[in-house]
Amino acid sequence: MTESVPTLVELPRPRALTEAEHALMARLVTFADVPSLSEQIATVRVVSTCDCGCASVGLRTEGPQVPATAVARLSDTGRDDYFAVSASGGGDVSVVLHVLSGLVGELEIYAGEGVPVAAPHADTVINIWIG
Repeated sequence: MTESVPTLVELPRPRALTEAEHALMARLVTFADVPSLSEQIATVRVVSTCDCGCASVGLRTEGPQVPATAVARLSDTGRDDYFAVSASGGGDVSVVLHVLSGLVGELEIYAGEGVPVAAPHADTVINIWIG
């Protein structure tokens, strides 16, 4: 038997962030303290959702990009094309904001593969770290 791999499935039409998604992203971006990330939230749209039942979403924004030098500084591996802002969302929920080539690319919200979960309230997000 082959296990399925969770996949982000493109939405027929991009949608706005929910209030909970927006508040969560704002908290993570504020922690990162990168002005261009804060500006990206103004134009971010949800373009895909995970097919496993978690609350992860794929994102698209009009920018502006985080400079590669800042990305490398924030990456725990020194990569200039990727870093993440991660947190615990209360209980067993984990949250990761993936920044790809200087743009927010995915807000991962999960409590285990296939476990239905909603975006946690931004005030419950703890243990935030960047890497």
